[in-house]
Amino acid sequence: MMRSFFNAVAGLNTHRTWMDITSDNMANVNTIGFKGSRPIFQDVVSSVTIGLNTVTNTLKSTTYGAGALVDSTQKLWTIGNFKQTGVNTDLAIQGRGLFILKDPVSGIRYYTRDGQFKLNREGFIVNSGGIKLQGFKVDERGKTVGTGIEDIYVLPQISPKETSVIRFLGPTNLNATVAPPNAPFNPNNPSSYNYKYTITIYDSLGTPYEADFFFRKSTTGTNTWDIHLRADIDPANTTGTGYEISGDWAGVQFSPDGLLVYDGNLVQREPSLDGSQFFYYLASSTLTVTYTPTTGTNTAPSGGIFPSPSNWRIYVGEELQSVAGSTGTTIENSYITQYASDFLVTVEQNGYTKGDLLDVYVLSEDGAVVGVYSNGKSLPLYRVAIAVFSDPEELTKKGSNLYTSISTPTIMMPGSSEKVRSGMLEMSNVDIAIEFINLISAQRAYQANARVVTSSNAILEDTINLVR
Repeated sequence: MMRSFFNAVAGLNTHRTWMDITSDNMANVNTIGFKGSRPIFQDVVSSVTIGLNTVTNTLKSTTYGAGALVDSTQKLWTIGNFKQTGVNTDLAIQGRGLFILKDPVSGIRYYTRDGQFKLNREGFIVNSGGIKLQGFKVDERGKTVGTGIEDIYVLPQISPKETSVIRFLGPTNLNATVAPPNAPFNPNNPSSYNYKYTITIYDSLGTPYEADFFFRKSTTGTNTWDIHLRADIDPANTTGTGYEISGDWAGVQFSPDGLLVYDGNLVQREPSLDGSQFFYYLASSTLTVTYTPTTGTNTAPSGGIFPSPSNWRIYVGEELQSVAGSTGTTIENSYITQYASDFLVTVEQNGYTKGDLLDVYVLSEDGAVVGVYSNGKSLPLYRVAIAVFSDPEELTKKGSNLYTSISTPTIMMPGSSEKVRSGMLEMSNVDIAIEFINLISAQRAYQANARVVTSSNAILEDTINLVR
């Protein structure tokens, strides 16, 4: 039997497979996050005859091919175009990473480039099939808590939180040109202090109270200030006793450069959780908390409570390096400065009232999932986790824009080489023009191989007719 028959049949099968792959690419031209494929063709050798020309002492060979086959398909991992959707939970990855999903029933981990997510009624961010998006849990300041990933859960309601941290922020400046007041400090006498700033603090039930910072230039030394904190918790209190949080820091020092000085007494050092930073705060031992002098309880009029003095923190600066430092040195990043400029105070505190979820969105670049609540708080809850495979061909398609893998990927947080784009979706990377060319090429090749079959059949027919 002629080899051409079998070669042509192999060619028909090969190019039929190419048409199958091309048609799949074209069918998914609008599938979010779809990655097109291409066939890997290989030739097949039937036999090779090698001979030696004894005159010229050269080798010569005769090769008989057995057609072609499709060895495998290769996924094309080029990034598709991004489409703006305006939906807060639509995500796209600028990079080669994939979103990580976990099936709540089977526990199987999936990977996808399809960023069409939504918030389900239970508070989890899921894809259209109800499979949960994975991420790293973060605290209120956006710092990662722990090292593992988990289901991204958006709290439908946040409970009230009592104020325990007050943090000065830049720009905060005390005017170096003012004169020290002559009158002894009295919160009811404006001439006894240079500047007053009011913030709102909260007890454990979310009851708001006003707290006042008083800044008074000291008469005891150059570049020295007294800072007072007063918060009368009981609105009906007119005697100066009762529910009151108060703090007095006399002799807070500034350097000639206008930065706070670490003295180890009024200003103390506290290492950060990662050990690479040091925060400085006013000593909690100088903060007196008086709730009910007659009974000694710490219950506020609303029935809520405040933290004990040892749990209060009033941050005034930080060191950006892991250096112990010595007393009398300037704080590298002083939150409060003393320059010859107007008074300007910027303060934040960590307390709030109860809040109901109003909206959820994901920040571009770092992939932080933020809940927006009715109490005005926008809290970072998680950061989306990204999986990166050294060889994406290890991924196996499972349908519904999902992949699985027997290999363990590198799991990372977005923000460096892998960036999250919020309110966008990645379109299919299929190029219709190229696929039409592939379709025509596959069709013509199929026709050519079919012509080989008919030609081989005609030759066999002529051969049979020779003996008639």
